[in-house]
Amino acid sequence: MLKKNENFPLIAINLANIVFIIGILFSLIISFYACYRIFNPIYDYTLGNRGIQNFYIIAILFSFLFAGLLGYGLKNLSNNYKINIALFFLSLGLSIYGFETFLEFSSKTEIQILAKQAKKLGVPYDTRTKLEVRDDLRKDGIEALPNMHGYYWMEEDGFKSKEGNIYPLGTVSNSITILHNQSGFYPIVEMDEHGYHNPKGLYVKNNIDIALTGDSFAEGYAVNSDENMSALLRQSKFNTISFGKGGNGPLLEFATLKEYVEPLKPNIVIWLYFANDFNNLRYEMQSSTLRNYLNDENFFQNLISRQDEIDQVLMSYVNKVWKIERQKAKVDNKKREKLSSSHFIKIIKLYNLRTSLNLIPTPTHLKSELWDGEVLPVFKEILKKSNQKVTDWGGKMYFLYMPAYGRYKKDYQHNFKISDSKIAIATAEEFNIPVIDIHKEVFENHPDPLSLFPLRLNAHYTAKGYNLVVEAIIKRLKKDGYIPNQSRN
Repeated sequence: MLKKNENFPLIAINLANIVFIIGILFSLIISFYACYRIFNPIYDYTLGNRGIQNFYIIAILFSFLFAGLLGYGLKNLSNNYKINIALFFLSLGLSIYGFETFLEFSSKTEIQILAKQAKKLGVPYDTRTKLEVRDDLRKDGIEALPNMHGYYWMEEDGFKSKEGNIYPLGTVSNSITILHNQSGFYPIVEMDEHGYHNPKGLYVKNNIDIALTGDSFAEGYAVNSDENMSALLRQSKFNTISFGKGGNGPLLEFATLKEYVEPLKPNIVIWLYFANDFNNLRYEMQSSTLRNYLNDENFFQNLISRQDEIDQVLMSYVNKVWKIERQKAKVDNKKREKLSSSHFIKIIKLYNLRTSLNLIPTPTHLKSELWDGEVLPVFKEILKKSNQKVTDWGGKMYFLYMPAYGRYKKDYQHNFKISDSKIAIATAEEFNIPVIDIHKEVFENHPDPLSLFPLRLNAHYTAKGYNLVVEAIIKRLKKDGYIPNQSRN
């Protein structure tokens, strides 16, 4: 620290002033950049998200405040204070950016980590980003859409349309979708006439053996279309249709049951439960439309007959997201993503340090209104009403418990509570719903349970994993004496 009454050389005073001016300019650049990112986010799915906007608004306020304080100091502080403050900021800045540089060049991207793991296991790995895959499909004349599902528009509670408010549960009919790369490749799948992951032509009343409801496991993440659960059941002569969508929780499943499953009146409904379902339910209860399904027995959107309307509002949603591309005519998506990931840009933005401190713009949904003690009664009501509906049309409901990776990976940190799953199973048993516990039937006695997860990492199941799940389902159905429709003819 410099002494207060020391005479300072002119160069020291000028350098201190320059540090203050650079600090002011840097703060203003941050504020302008934050303004730009509110309306031009790097990733399509963050457009208009409140969590993203709030993060950047706070950044703007703090940047202007910091710039104002530096401007005041530049004009009013004595040379002694300015030089000491300048030395402090220089030391702090060099230390922070030195540490950030170390983090940047010692860290690996998610794709690099997965590719390295794949190489270690001898598995081919597609290192393209999903954006690059979409661009390559476009070159071949294939327009792939984002994998949309009801969780995305929960905050807006659906969409306004010419016919009134509508809350889609599926996605665009007959659309091509890119699923996640978890097994070394991107599954490119085609949706059916109502936006679900099935072959076309399955919507025939009283002709369905099994209807699956659930989340991404029921939709078939991480595998090709002929390797997911519904496909494997069809290959075993069970007429099966899946209404699974990634992000679905119990309330979205109940809505799906009323809108799509009940009109078909399948003989069996298999209700998939995954470890995050209680968390999903907390958020789903924020939607007044979804609550109506539970609180009003007669509430019904008649979505099967409104597919044209669903396609229209969802394509408008997609066009809104893709408006970002048109705003950046001089820089294509691939270059933008590479720019955002370049070493220099990430170091300037302190990306790694901010990520470790959770100071990054993160998309958010509405805050939950349900505490732990309030979730179970709602879940019980959903499960009870679901089972009653299936029973009323002469069907039978099964509860399928799908365990998570964290249950088998020692010391793996995750947010899922095994106790929640046990409570969910006990609830199904309370309502006399037959339970198929995949932990007990498949994973518990498997010699290498981690091999049933892609690249032995936290993800969905491998094709082999789904196969074993389906074997457990068929084993239980045969035990209960169920004969598929095809085998009766």
